[in-house]
Parts: sequence; C-alpha cells; structure tokens
Amino acid sequence: MTDLKNNLELIYSEIDAMDFRNGKPKIIAVSKKQPLDKIKILYELGVNEFAENFAQEAIDKIIELDLDAVWHFIGNIQSNKTKMIANHFDWVHSITRYKVAERLNNQRIKAEPMNACIQVKIDDDARESVSHDEARELLNEMKDLENIKLRGLMGISIPDSSFEERINGFAKLHQFYKDLNDEGYGLDTLSMGMSDDYKIAIQNGSNMIRIGTGLFGKRHI
Repeated sequence: MTDLKNNLELIYSEIDAMDFRNGKPKIIAVSKKQPLDKIKILYELGVNEFAENFAQEAIDKIIELDLDAVWHFIGNIQSNKTKMIANHFDWVHSITRYKVAERLNNQRIKAEPMNACIQVKIDDDARESVSHDEARELLNEMKDLENIKLRGLMGISIPDSSFEERINGFAKLHQFYKDLNDEGYGLDTLSMGMSDDYKIAIQNGSNMIRIGTGLFGKRHI
C-alpha cells in the first residue's frame, strides 16, 4: 500500500504545482493487467476512475470488484465486443468509426448515456486514430445518437517520440479542441497524457490523464 500511496501523492503534488490551461486534470488509473488488490487499494486511497484496454478482462474485474467506480474503456474496439463495452463501461475514449459508435448506442441498455471521446491523431503514427477532418465528420454523425454523450477528444503519443514532438502533438490537439468549441461543439474533455508524458500534456491543455505505471509500478507478467 505504501508504494501506491506514495506514487499517488507524488502525482497529486506535481499536478498541484502546475498551471492548468483547461481546468484541473482528472486522474484515470489504467488498471489493465493489474491485480484486484492493487485496484482496491487505490480505490480506498480515493481513486474512483479506472481504465481498461481489454473488454473481457475488464468485465471480469468490474463484476468481481463491484466498486462504486467509473470505468473507462481505452483500447481498440472490436465490433463483436461492443455490447459488452456498452453495458459495463461509463466512458469510451477510442471511437474512430461511426459504425462502432452506432453499435455502442444501439446496444446500451443503461439509463444514462455513455460518455465518448474520439481518438484523434497527434502525430504520424500507425495507431488507429482519425485525422482532424475525420474527427469533425464523426462528431457530426454522432450528435444524434441518444445513448452516446460526446465529451471530447483523446490523443496518444508514440513511445519513442521526442519531447519536442510530444509538445507539438499535444498543442495541436488542444488547438483543434478549442477550434471545435469555437464552432459550437460543446466539448469538455481532452484526454491526453500517460505516465511518461502527463506533465507535458497538462501544460498543453489536457484535463484528463491516463496513468498506469506511474501509479501501479511496472507490471510483472
């Protein structure tokens, strides 16, 4: 418990020392491949939002833990997993296709809409992300989905990108986010930054950071 508490307090202190360009960032604990006891400890320390990449692994955890927590899905979304994701998660960060968004919308039976972010390219990587033009098109297509609440954009930097490349990528996505809001899209979430670059992301407009190793330590698999 001591390591988890120290890690969490360090991140809180670093965030508190920063200037926020887009509101104080929310910490999402990335709990993929992490044991249940560590998740419970973080929950007891006050963390109540967790993110997972793999649908079946995540649902097993969600059911067994039975916490009053908010669950985020941040992995690639396979069409055959949309029903599981739609009914066990509160957020999805990785929308890149209207077909997937429509399936999530149609298969959701929870009373409250699912919060959604569109995953947008921040550099020329090979990850499944959409361009700015494609993101704007997706926003327009998704606006009438009753069971989906559009919240914002999500971006991921590639692991071997330089400090300058990350700054540039995060800054461009923040500007796009601001441009969309100037156009009336009403977004409130910019999900950028992980354990190795969340401070850069916050300095460039992130208000939601996804922290795995920085909280849990390295996974031993």
